[in-house]
Amino acid sequence: MFWDISIDQNQYKIKYLIKSYGITDQIFNYESLTLVEGYIDKNHLRPKSYKSKTKSTRQDVYTNILFNENGTINKFDISKDVSEDQIELQNQLLDKFLYFTDPVSQLTQYFLYNNNSDRLIIDGLNIYKLTKGDVSSIDLKDKNPTIYSGQAKKLILTFPLFEGLHKIDKKNNLHEIHMIFTDLGDLFLPVQYNIFSKKFNAKLYLKKYDITN
Repeated sequence: MFWDISIDQNQYKIKYLIKSYGITDQIFNYESLTLVEGYIDKNHLRPKSYKSKTKSTRQDVYTNILFNENGTINKFDISKDVSEDQIELQNQLLDKFLYFTDPVSQLTQYFLYNNNSDRLIIDGLNIYKLTKGDVSSIDLKDKNPTIYSGQAKKLILTFPLFEGLHKIDKKNNLHEIHMIFTDLGDLFLPVQYNIFSKKFNAKLYLKKYDITN
């Protein structure tokens, strides 16, 4: 997991890369690159553009979303082939929920400002809400897969609302996400994500970081 965040006054850019490596890469090659640009408004990250592309052994997919300043959708483009009925359902849901952010901006908002978004999240296929739960302390031992060892905190993220954009009553396979982070004073630095889902569980580890002013 590589996370590059640039903030200039109230403007932000995020480059977010998840890539398989080691034995996992030999079994299932996977790379997901997301680029987000937006602005910061009262401790909320407001995306203007969200571009995500995933390449794997099984498929290549992309999502491109442009947001209006108020959070409504200006342009919506995904690689998935959708029928006219699915497009109608998609537009109904966009009109129903109206105001959106993207998943990378929301995750970044947690460790910059430690707050939930006041908008729903859209990722191209689904609309959902993330809510943070209790924070507990854990100890990351030496030689763990991250670059960090020592005392850390764990934040549990759950999904109180979930809607498939192109399928009625679509089930959310994700149960919850554990964000493990260390408090740097003015930043909660995520060092590990544990993802629990119906189909699989995954762990994402921070491999390097650099903070500059």
